[in-house]
Amino acid sequence: MTTMPRDVQPAGTCPKCGSMAVTCTYNRFENPTKRIDSWEHRCADCGYRETQAFRSDEPPPDPPPVADVCPWCGRRGGKVLS
Repeated sequence: MTTMPRDVQPAGTCPKCGSMAVTCTYNRFENPTKRIDSWEHRCADCGYRETQAFRSDEPPPDPPPVADVCPWCGRRGGKVLS
């Protein structure tokens, strides 16, 4: 399975504590039959966390998401390394 390095970016204000310590993390795992795009928003100050993963081997919700776009901040994830 091909794994790209974690793509971590600042993501703004925490909805729980108001801190500016939220990061957005994107991971992609891929092999010939499956792809997983995972997202996490986490606050370094209070531990607040949201996660979402999109798997190519599961039926997508309606409407289908754009898996390499963060569902909370809208940024696009990094490129897959070969």
